Amino acid sequence: MLDELAPAYARNGTVRQPEGTGTLNACPHGHFPTADGKWVAIACTTDKMFSRLAAVMGRPDLAGDDAYGPQAQRLAARDTVDRLVAAWTGSLDRAALIERCVAGEVPIGPLNTIADIFEDPQFAARDDLATVEHPDLGEIVVPAPIPRMGETPGAITGLGPPLGNANEAVYGGLLGLDASEIARLQDAGVI
Repeated sequence: MLDELAPAYARNGTVRQPEGTGTLNACPHGHFPTADGKWVAIACTTDKMFSRLAAVMGRPDLAGDDAYGPQAQRLAARDTVDRLVAAWTGSLDRAALIERCVAGEVPIGPLNTIADIFEDPQFAARDDLATVEHPDLGEIVVPAPIPRMGETPGAITGLGPPLGNANEAVYGGLLGLDASEIARLQDAGVI
């Protein structure tokens, strides 16, 4: 929604293809590993952002005009820049890395696993996970409706009908099978 897909197509007929975890018009801009086996997303879309990242990395030389300071030079040397950033992110655990980048005004965010989501107090405070009672399985945790609107916040009233609840309507009503044929298919494990 915040990208140039529509204007690029309308103006030039450009249909962007898959790009992997990065982006064609910014570097570094992607997912990077951390020392504790986790991942972060870093997005340096301007020379100023990259300069701040280079400073946080302890490598202000990387942001020089004769190195990777200008975006065009970073894009031309994307693999090298990404390797340098990945080596640095891989030397720190995720919490320390995020703390340093936030302090240095570098755009960064965690890539959360489902375990991270369950442990994160922000997800809990926002009620982003809902517990729903299932008649056969007991309590099931599922994602809550998002976005949550003020007047119509949404609610989970069930987890769907049980398997086979429409067999009579489909096999009998739509396909015209009689009760004995439906019973035979059920006994055979077909439906």
